[in-house]
Amino acid sequence: MKTISLKITIWSVAALVISLAAFPLIGNSINRKSGSQNITQVNRQLFRLALAVYHSDGKAGLAHFMRELNESGGTQYSMCDASGHDLETGEDHSELIGVSAGNGRPYRGEHNRITLGLRSDDGSYIWLATTVGPSPILFAPFYIPLLVTVAVLYCLVTMYIARPVRQLANVVDRFGAGELTARATPRSKDEIGNLGRSFNAMAERIHTLLTTERQLLQDVSHELRSPLARLTFEAEMVRRTTDRDAAATRLRHEIERLSELVGTLIDMARAEGEPGEVEIEELCLNDLLLATAKDCEVEAQAAGCSIDVNAAEETNLKGNAELLRRAIENVLRNAIRYAPPESTVEVRLERDASCARITVRDHGPGIPEKLRERIFDPFFRADASRDERTGGLGLGLAIARRAVRVHHGDITAVNASPGALLTITLPMQH
Repeated sequence: MKTISLKITIWSVAALVISLAAFPLIGNSINRKSGSQNITQVNRQLFRLALAVYHSDGKAGLAHFMRELNESGGTQYSMCDASGHDLETGEDHSELIGVSAGNGRPYRGEHNRITLGLRSDDGSYIWLATTVGPSPILFAPFYIPLLVTVAVLYCLVTMYIARPVRQLANVVDRFGAGELTARATPRSKDEIGNLGRSFNAMAERIHTLLTTERQLLQDVSHELRSPLARLTFEAEMVRRTTDRDAAATRLRHEIERLSELVGTLIDMARAEGEPGEVEIEELCLNDLLLATAKDCEVEAQAAGCSIDVNAAEETNLKGNAELLRRAIENVLRNAIRYAPPESTVEVRLERDASCARITVRDHGPGIPEKLRERIFDPFFRADASRDERTGGLGLGLAIARRAVRVHHGDITAVNASPGALLTITLPMQH
């Protein structure tokens, strides 16, 4: 048996058959215990009446009484002498008297015949009552439709139970074949529904872990390009310069930044895989924003633009400083990359009771409306001509959004006419 539906149906019908077979046995047992006493009492009354008629009217009166009593045809009555001969017909009933013993207890003989024998007080006369018990075949017209009806009902019930199990098995097979987005659709609140929801939670967890692992590799390849390039340059300077102490200091600084960057990427991957493991601390968003803008000033000067930061009101919240610094830095460098020469990249920090907002605006070409959400996808480039100039891989904003979402926030982008306006929203408490 390969299906749960068939197993449930077979076992259910088998249980029904056993139950139906047991009902007559139980009923007969109850009837014998409770009904035999009543039958015996009735037959004693009939026996007394027959004796009275026989003593008063003789054999003729007894014959008339017995004929009227046996007219129904269901139970046949007879009264015998002590030797077992019928007082009316003279027929020998000694065999029946021997098995029934005349003790007032029904005896079931051949062909389902039931005989009750009673003796008079002086032992001179014997009363016999013989009837045919009901045959099991008699109940067949009731049992067969009942079995068919119950079997159909069991099939319907098992189909209802087995369908979600089959659907869940199909989803598990798809997920195991590599379709990581496959999810169950549990509709019930029973054990099968709970199993589907547990599978969805497990699948979501596995999907997150695998996606985080792939993203980590992408992020490393993106974020290590600039530090490695600077390390190559500094290593060349160490070989050529006469002031090797200064060059070594710069080289050590670049190595420390590279180590810090790798640690940040690993922390970000761990944050998405294990949100509870992120180190959260109280931090001042103003100080973080000013420090990040200062780190980007060299790139802004190289691009011929400037950075204007407006963060007057002090804003404190709980978060991971390094992840937030990385997010702000990527958004700010993206704005510098597309800012025209002699323009200003405007950075603003605002807050209200529920959240803090960091806006970064450049005065470049802006973002096509249909691409506003796609610029946060890994490796997506809105304009191929920009990539030729910048050499970027399209991962900076994707990393920024992931870092912000670890803090239960988000990043959005709109056109500012001219330029683009990116907004980082962070909840004050989470």
